[in-house]
Parts: sequence; C-alpha cells; structure tokens
Amino acid sequence: MEISGRHFFITGSGKRIGRRLAESFLEKGARLSAHVHTSKKEGDELFARFPGKVHLVQADLRKIPEIQAAVISAEKKWGPIDVLINCASPFYPTPFLNCTESEWDDLLGGNLKGQFFLCQAVAKNMKSGVILNLCDVNANTPMKNFSPYVSAKAGLLMLTKNLAFELAPQVRVNSISPGPVLLPEHYTPLQRQRTEERTLLKRLGSPEDIVAAAHFIIENDYLTGIDLKVDGGRSLAEK
Repeated sequence: MEISGRHFFITGSGKRIGRRLAESFLEKGARLSAHVHTSKKEGDELFARFPGKVHLVQADLRKIPEIQAAVISAEKKWGPIDVLINCASPFYPTPFLNCTESEWDDLLGGNLKGQFFLCQAVAKNMKSGVILNLCDVNANTPMKNFSPYVSAKAGLLMLTKNLAFELAPQVRVNSISPGPVLLPEHYTPLQRQRTEERTLLKRLGSPEDIVAAAHFIIENDYLTGIDLKVDGGRSLAEK
C-alpha cells in the first residue's frame, strides 16, 4: 500500500509508540485521524506540527458510543479509513488475589473490547485497507501480577487472526507483538538490567523498531493474519 494520501486512524497518538507511529506516517504524506484520550495537549502539539494533515478525535475506548462518534468524525473529515492502528493500551500490575472487577473491566476494555468495536466501526466503510493491532509478546507467556492484561492481549492476538479470515480479501489484518521497547517510567536500573538480560540481543528495543515493522506490514500487500514479534528474541529466550 502506498502511504501518501491515505487516511490513517491511530489510537494513542499523543504519546510513546503511538506518537512516533503517527509522526512517521505523517512524514510520508498520510492524513491522520489522531486519537487521544487524556493526552489532549500532546494531540494539539501534533496538530500544530503537521498543519492540514491532522484531525484530532478524543474518546475513551472503553465506551462504545465514544468509539462510534470518533469514527464518524474521522470519516466526515477525511472519508473512509484506509489504515487503522490500535496502539493505545492501559498497562499496570493487578496481583491476582487482589484484582478488582473495575481493574478487570478497565484492562479488558482498554486492551480488547475497545479494539473489537473500533475495528467493527471502521470496517463497515473500509473499502480496502489494513488493520494493525499492537499486541505483546506476553500474550503467549505467563506474566506474574498481570493476569487481566495478558488475557486481554491473548484475546487481541486471536481477534487479529479471526478478523483476517472475516474481512479478507478486502481488508488485511495483522499484529505486532513488541517486547521490551519502552519500559514503565517507574522501573529501577536493576529492573532495566534484568529486562535487557532476558532478551537474546541483551538490549532494549526502541520505538523506531516498532515503526519499521509497522511500515513493513502496511506496505507489503501480501501479508495478512500474521503476528510479527519485535522483541529482541525474548520470546525464544524464555522457552
């Protein structure tokens, strides 16, 4: 797929990997519906940096009416969406014996339910295009104190494969499973070191590694139903 002139909808465009994905496709000439939730200031900065190319949509992806309103707004501005990238993802520890219903609903809503209904809303008017979900290498690996999160990511991985069946041949659906790329801000130097040592390459990745993978998947028209692990070999090292 040629990037220039295409309508992208990227969730979590204000910060971290979502922000870098947004910038990379804008730099290639895309038109962007930039989703933000609480990062309105960062969204405004993106809008100002790429005048005439960014349409801001604000929504809580755990709320279906807000998802639907965001898609309607995006399509009114730029027409049907060509590429949807589900990047926004709540992430925090929830020890099993203390996990609450609200935490479960928040993590499943923000990592699976929201993606399901956003894909549904976008696909209804997508003539041809690409859906790209950001999963996690831990979708296939137990992760202590993160049961709701990894359960949601495992569901998103299967959703990716199932939608590749359901939406073919018009829409290609793929996923990227990042490994340790951007660590939580509270990580100590020791936690960082241990994380690096758990990869085969003995180092962290960067947002640019995810950006490169996203461009590869979107621009290669013969890829659908795949999950590309960008993890420095961490998933192999843990087997």
